[in-house]
Amino acid sequence: MEETRIIDFDDATPVPTQALPAGTLLHDGKFGILSQVGSGGFGITYLAKDNYLDRSVVIKECFPEAFCFRFGTQVSVNAPRLEAQYKMTVEMFMREARSIAKLRHPNVVTAHQVFEENGTAYMVLDLIEGRDLADIIESDEEDLSPRQVHEILVKVLDAMSVVHGNDLLHRDISPDNILLDRWGSPTLIDFGAAREEASKKTKAVSSMLVVKDGYSPHEFYISGTTHGPFSDLYALGATMYHLISGEAPADSQTRVAALTNNEADPCVPLVGRFPQYEEAFLAAIDLAMRLAPKERIQSAAEWMGLIEQEERKKVATVKIPDKPGLGKTISELIEETNKHVLSTPIEPAVVEQKPIPKTRETSRGNAPFTPEWIEEFNRETREKAEAERAAAEAAAKAARDAAIAAIKEEARLAREEEARKRREQEQAAHQSRNILDWVSRKSG
Repeated sequence: MEETRIIDFDDATPVPTQALPAGTLLHDGKFGILSQVGSGGFGITYLAKDNYLDRSVVIKECFPEAFCFRFGTQVSVNAPRLEAQYKMTVEMFMREARSIAKLRHPNVVTAHQVFEENGTAYMVLDLIEGRDLADIIESDEEDLSPRQVHEILVKVLDAMSVVHGNDLLHRDISPDNILLDRWGSPTLIDFGAAREEASKKTKAVSSMLVVKDGYSPHEFYISGTTHGPFSDLYALGATMYHLISGEAPADSQTRVAALTNNEADPCVPLVGRFPQYEEAFLAAIDLAMRLAPKERIQSAAEWMGLIEQEERKKVATVKIPDKPGLGKTISELIEETNKHVLSTPIEPAVVEQKPIPKTRETSRGNAPFTPEWIEEFNRETREKAEAERAAAEAAAKAARDAAIAAIKEEARLAREEEARKRREQEQAAHQSRNILDWVSRKSG
């Protein structure tokens, strides 16, 4: 797997990562560094202990390795000309930590505290006990079932809807930034490259670009391009592509170069290759990974809508013949259903006739006397039988109506599906030309 890389630093020279040693105390002794667990272009991640609460936490240190170094515990820039850029990076780190702390979602890591020290800034995060998707992909002993993959994607999409709803972009989604806890629930971590004001589609972050080959969309490689939720969704699609196929997708730069040279896209679509998954589920991932931003899924809500639409179709399906005269076919199905339901006899309710106790008759002249309680019992028995027959007739009518409604709904869904397929075919016919036009404009 490719490591996080930093691009577009004209005056910076990468240096080896310099982590704080184990035992270092931070924030007046509240936190103690235990070990380094990771590093990227803008920060170093540590396993640490909260000495006040006696628990393990994760601490992320702002450390843009391309233009700073450490002397003891103090962080300094490589050259005075980089001082302003370094200060801006620390301020952005602090601001973004506060923004992340406002996110409330079970599948987003929680930021508890942020503070400045040693000439830089630190963020205190939850420690998630589990494994990241990168470990699972690389493991030969562990495979996730299609159902588990489906649940992971749905939960991460729900988390992304909250992130984007708070006007943030993650900008570093990849298998190593999605952790699965002991129950298999995903947590989105490492917002170190996050960007605020996503809705403004700012082009002013070109000096802070972070890319991961295979996962970053093409616009992350080009200075001055527009970024948005569709950029994060490309990276999420690439992550799911790797999880399902077992192979990292070709990076977007290579894909664009191939299409520019009229060659086949080296990123082979998932659709048609993995029968254990629903085709619509795979098609949505392929759609999220289209090269041209305007051709992709534009929001997490849109992606979840595609998944929910497919799930609704699986509840009940009626095959509609693919031929002209669809209206006639529907009428025939309704008529056939009516005949079947109407031909089913409605069994009258059987009322147990209890023997009427014999009562001594008392004559009033020549007319026999019937006790009043017997007349009341007979009347209640008749009324109960009539109510049960009426209920049976109502149930039969409801069954007929439900069957007819189901057939009409399936016919409507079939028409929508046909229309959707036609639209996709029309879009596919113009996709290559749109991508080449987009690349030409950006390259020019």
